[in-house]
Amino acid sequence: MDYKAKTGQVIWRVAMLLALSGAIMAAGSVWTVVTSPNAGTTNFLYSVAAISAFDVWAIGYDYDASNRQFTLVEHWDGSKWSRVPSPSPGTATNCGAGYSGNMLNGITAVSSIDVWAVGEICGYGNMKTLTEHWNGYKWQIIPSPRPGRNDSTLVAVAAASGNDVWAVGNSQVSGFYQWNTLIEHWDGAKWSIVKSPNVPGADKNFLNGVAMVSPTDVWAVGYSEDGVQGTIDAPLIEHYDGRSWSISASPFPKPSQFNALYGITAPTANNVWAVGYANENSRGQNGQALIEHWDGAKWTLVASPIAGNATILLGIASLSAANLTAVGYIQTSNVQFLPVTEHWDGTRWNVVNPPNAGKVAQLFGAAAANGKTWAVGAYSPLPMSQGYMENPRTFALEK
Repeated sequence: MDYKAKTGQVIWRVAMLLALSGAIMAAGSVWTVVTSPNAGTTNFLYSVAAISAFDVWAIGYDYDASNRQFTLVEHWDGSKWSRVPSPSPGTATNCGAGYSGNMLNGITAVSSIDVWAVGEICGYGNMKTLTEHWNGYKWQIIPSPRPGRNDSTLVAVAAASGNDVWAVGNSQVSGFYQWNTLIEHWDGAKWSIVKSPNVPGADKNFLNGVAMVSPTDVWAVGYSEDGVQGTIDAPLIEHYDGRSWSISASPFPKPSQFNALYGITAPTANNVWAVGYANENSRGQNGQALIEHWDGAKWTLVASPIAGNATILLGIASLSAANLTAVGYIQTSNVQFLPVTEHWDGTRWNVVNPPNAGKVAQLFGAAAANGKTWAVGAYSPLPMSQGYMENPRTFALEK
């Protein structure tokens, strides 16, 4: 799944629903741009995991000048970001002619010598899950299954310990217009597929984020399509209680037709946050951020400030119950992307304007540790072209 496939479905829907204007209500930025290396002509960082203020990992992918795609892994040591070699097994030899590709979507860290990254290899038509592990010395491939020969991807990963790691994504039923949730578990010895529910009647069931409170309290979020009455895309939230996964009722701002969750953080059992986007426009704005909160009993909608014409939140991280950061981007009326962050102070969410390293930028992931928060994504010194960034470069922020 390349960048266009990953974000294209969001882009065209939001583009149709833009308001004519939108004010940015924001506090001054507390973010600092930190220089990060680029491996190719197209570079994206999708996810970040923080162990300490001196040990942070970010992952994504890059394309070289010959349009070959490789995994991209970078490490922060407290003073600078550096590239770290990572396997890219999705070659034409392993995937078949015309199907090569390598991409990392999510990362989590148990310790400095136990870090996991997940994604996919090969292109659409022969897509396989990819799981890579850092043992303190090098990144190496650890085999992970896929359902039959279905195109399959892993989008996010979370860990409670070295023998309790969850990865989530989706899998297309071979030969059918049907995508189902995909959940896999690492028990310390191998990755295994764990049965996960799908919304009855839905053509698509995607899981985009996962977070662990404990081994018996795990959450995953995403969205379903054409399975919920009164809308097209509905938020999808699933929960693991130590025995099995089940769907948890999730609200959305009716009459919004397109609703999706992309990021989740779970500080405690009664304090879980999920973020995404919805196109509810009763306030004269389209494409507002979607924020939901679990209080231990139910999920409820939480008001989000309007950051621009269309606001999409893709990642979230927490330092404490009163110190959370959500990241994403806004889309302007002329289809230009600008980075956006929102902060929860224990009472409400506020927009905090991040710096932009170029003319356009997106933030995809966030992580927090030891009083610091990091955000990663991509930027371009050029304006958007046909809905996509030209020659994107890695983008890293710290506060």
